[in-house]
Amino acid sequence: MKKYKIALSFIFFLFGLSTINAQSLKQDTLFMPGAVKQFQFHLEKPAERIENLRYENTEEPIKGKVSEDGERVIMDNYKKGQRIKFDAIYKDGKREEVKKSPCYIDPVSYDL
Repeated sequence: MKKYKIALSFIFFLFGLSTINAQSLKQDTLFMPGAVKQFQFHLEKPAERIENLRYENTEEPIKGKVSEDGERVIMDNYKKGQRIKFDAIYKDGKREEVKKSPCYIDPVSYDL
């Protein structure tokens, strides 16, 4: 019975340590709200440029640009959870209105 209590106490101790560790991770800048300044999403096909990047519901403009390879759009200070739309201009001159759901928009990560 005593071994059972010791084992149970040890399990609770380990669980407590993992909770403390998880809380300290949330205080890191990667987990702080607003700490991520750039977000990105991938395009179906490479674009030469984009125009009129905005939130779908409010039509509020978003500052953004196409990556050098034309495969991603990088946005500054995107409001998480918002659907967006924009006009994509492709290398062949074709213009298309594109909409993106927030589930396709990710934070930009940089390799150190």
